[in-house]
Amino acid sequence: MGKTGQTKRKQKQSRRRRHASKPVTHQSLQSRKKSKTVITKLHVLNKELEKIKNDDTLTADEKNKKGESLHKQIEELGGLDTYQQISKLGEYCHGNTNTSKWVVQKLQEYKVNPTEGTLDLLDVGALDLNYKKEKWLKTTAIDLNPQRPEIVKADFLSFQHNTLYDILVLSLVINFAGDPVKRGDMIKKAADLLKPQGYLFVVLPLACLQNSRYLSAGLFKELLNSVGFHTVCTHDSQKLTYLMAQKTGVNSQKTFNKRLVRNGKKRNNFSIILKWGS
Repeated sequence: MGKTGQTKRKQKQSRRRRHASKPVTHQSLQSRKKSKTVITKLHVLNKELEKIKNDDTLTADEKNKKGESLHKQIEELGGLDTYQQISKLGEYCHGNTNTSKWVVQKLQEYKVNPTEGTLDLLDVGALDLNYKKEKWLKTTAIDLNPQRPEIVKADFLSFQHNTLYDILVLSLVINFAGDPVKRGDMIKKAADLLKPQGYLFVVLPLACLQNSRYLSAGLFKELLNSVGFHTVCTHDSQKLTYLMAQKTGVNSQKTFNKRLVRNGKKRNNFSIILKWGS
């Protein structure tokens, strides 16, 4: 066999090995197009649930009936379990990487190291023990629907802890909340849980900032600044936007309501509302 034939055989073997290394996932989640459709439907239903809860024109019985119908539709799609499985599959589709690699890279790049001992990190919406290998990080992982026993079952907005954190990660968490006000509350909660000069990492679908009628990258940075965060750096991949910010402790408590920043038929309606006081 000539060199050309040997090269082709090696290339085929290499492709087979790469194919064999794909993670085993549920058959119905193999289609990326179908996965995207399921994620979109879950987000829409979750948003509708929040609308019902906040609709003062509905009676308690009407809210219960509408809520039960929406919960049934969510369960038929697989609920939060399916959302998490698709999220893990999405990591594979984007090169088998997740937020933790970017977080660790930026912490090292900006020399965020412990003077002694470890740094305390809160990983919100954790699908796995993403920072287990990083011995210099003492990580608390929380999620509404933990996939591992080591992950604490908790709602971020009601999460209580005796100590503050050096680092807090909100990876694809803010966009999962259906209520724009709760999204703003999450950012304020992050500031409350961080130590002075602590670091916040946020990951959102790129479309939330680049294709929304009501939010842009610049406006999001202004919103963070209002809560007391200075943007350190950002990075955009094909589908996601990453942001690293540092807590300054100086906040203007400026209110951000839903307002049009760009128009167009194909825009989405993602927004974050920031309110202060009762």
